[in-house]
Amino acid sequence: MSFVISAVTASQSFMFWSVVVLGACVGSFLNVCILRIPEKTFFKHTRSVCPACGALIPSYLNIPVFSFFILRGKAKCCGAKLSWQYPLVEIAAALIFGLMYFKFPFAGWSLHGAQYSVSDFIRYCHASIFVCLMLTMSVIDAKLMIIPDELSLGMMALSPLVAWIHPDLDLKSSAIGMVVGGGILYLVAWGYWLVRKQYGLGFGDVKLLAAIGGWLGWQAIFPTLFLGSVVGSIIALVFMIIARQFSWQAKIPFGPYLALGAVTHLLFGPELFIWISGG
Repeated sequence: MSFVISAVTASQSFMFWSVVVLGACVGSFLNVCILRIPEKTFFKHTRSVCPACGALIPSYLNIPVFSFFILRGKAKCCGAKLSWQYPLVEIAAALIFGLMYFKFPFAGWSLHGAQYSVSDFIRYCHASIFVCLMLTMSVIDAKLMIIPDELSLGMMALSPLVAWIHPDLDLKSSAIGMVVGGGILYLVAWGYWLVRKQYGLGFGDVKLLAAIGGWLGWQAIFPTLFLGSVVGSIIALVFMIIARQFSWQAKIPFGPYLALGAVTHLLFGPELFIWISGG
């Protein structure tokens, strides 16, 4: 019996580490998206190139996470310093894929043999792709203060398909989520402009919240806004205290905080509701 239990544990570990490695590889692709989508050069190269000199990167030097440390953070072709963004995004994607496997263990082994769940596999794919998209848009917004339409509008366009495939989401909830999510922030942005005669909220954030509503349903809109606003306000206040510069005109990317709120709701929504309500 102990041998069987050990085999089951080893099989589960193999599955976990397999999705972690896959996540790191996906993270390498996310770095390409982060770099090329804002520059409109996504299809310019079919292989990875050095961001400094444009030289092709050999496959053996394009291993997620490890290559950065093997090269000591410098490009081999020209010696340019590489951004820590590359390994951090790859590690984040690996953690995302591993965490989602714990949340939705779609396949594994027990004492009775192999087991799998198609519904949990769909949930796993949906959650992993969603969080990776949030990660990509957050990094771009933090760096450039923009959220590319290719990502936010692309998510909105795919929302009906996501709602049709997902076992816990329906077309009505997805459609209402897009309308309510985009509508709320649009009204806030328009109201701010009427009062101050300037834009206080980017329309990229409007489209991002609409996309979140399309992928998670209307139930995610208010928790996402609440969590994003609270965390964003706290972090902004901390940075202003550290910098000793207090200004209501300071420009702060809101996309990462919306993404954080959406991911928190996706992972811990019911638990958070029970905790907040005192249940």
